[in-house]
Amino acid sequence: MPLSQRALRAAAALSLALAVPGAGFASPPPESPATQLEALERELVAAIARGDLVAYDRIVADDYVAFQASGAESTKAQIMASYRAGSLHYTGLEIFDVEGRVFGDTGVVSAKTKGLRREGDHDVPNRVRYIRVYARRDGRWRAVAQMAAVVPERPEP
Repeated sequence: MPLSQRALRAAAALSLALAVPGAGFASPPPESPATQLEALERELVAAIARGDLVAYDRIVADDYVAFQASGAESTKAQIMASYRAGSLHYTGLEIFDVEGRVFGDTGVVSAKTKGLRREGDHDVPNRVRYIRVYARRDGRWRAVAQMAAVVPERPEP
């Protein structure tokens, strides 16, 4: 068979495989809701590190409340005001050990962060383990609560 006919047949077979569901190339499996939450949490922490209040506002619900490791309680409005004023800022913020769990329209992400947190006029270590609660509202996940605990520094072995 001449080369041009073989090329035409190969192109036709490829077109047919792509047009028939289940034939040819497999599409990637959809992300699980837990994986979606983990990605959203990473996006939120990256926005916090950059000081991106537009992304923060999009991900965090207006009725959000955070319980800091110190025991202090802050609302979304208070947190955003602190970011705008420059009294709250993060340097070198990293997230790790991210794990999401979904229970219907509620999701919980546990994670750890490290870096420095600017409080007032000084930087303090920000090594925390936390959980953040998400609620599915109007078809999308929104952060609604967080609770953090300080992770003590361990001496190097």
